[in-house]
Amino acid sequence: MGIWDKFFGKSKTQKPKKSPFLPAEEDHLDIGFAKNFTRKGGRFLYIESKDILLINFKEICVENNWEPQQILSLNQTNSDLFSTSYVNETSGNLKAYNAALIDCEYLISNTGKILLSENQIRYFKLSDLPETIIVKARMDQLVRDVSHGMTLLKNKYPKTIPTNITTLKIKSDPEEAEKAVATSSTTSKSIYLLLEDK
Repeated sequence: MGIWDKFFGKSKTQKPKKSPFLPAEEDHLDIGFAKNFTRKGGRFLYIESKDILLINFKEICVENNWEPQQILSLNQTNSDLFSTSYVNETSGNLKAYNAALIDCEYLISNTGKILLSENQIRYFKLSDLPETIIVKARMDQLVRDVSHGMTLLKNKYPKTIPTNITTLKIKSDPEEAEKAVATSSTTSKSIYLLLEDK
């Protein structure tokens, strides 16, 4: 304590209270996505290696009493890796399968939704796909919001931006269920996410 403090008294500084006008601190992209995705009913498995990826896929099949051939892939590489049925057609009855295994463009942190394009679902509508979707994604595909995802998508495909861009919604999300009833829409799905650490 200095000499002037003795005469005039030292004012005790108090920590300022957090202003209600400041924006709330945001979670890291991965935490925000995990909270939003699981809150809405999505299920995800964090994958540290290719071996664990295959083990977790098999566990999903066992949990649902599925054979890998009862799951479709629109991507030959995924079909070969997981021994699923490869569908090369651009139309047909995809709902004959129990689930679809797809990749994604980006994982949207602030909503817990998954951004897709023709590169994952070709020209099929989400309503054409089976009720259960298994999405294979990587940690580096996490983005803040749809706007951020669209910006990265344009940079990723500078010559030709893909078409059929949409977001995959979770079936058990109460907000989406209300919208589905109001619009007679059935585009929300039961989703498993195999999230790889890459």
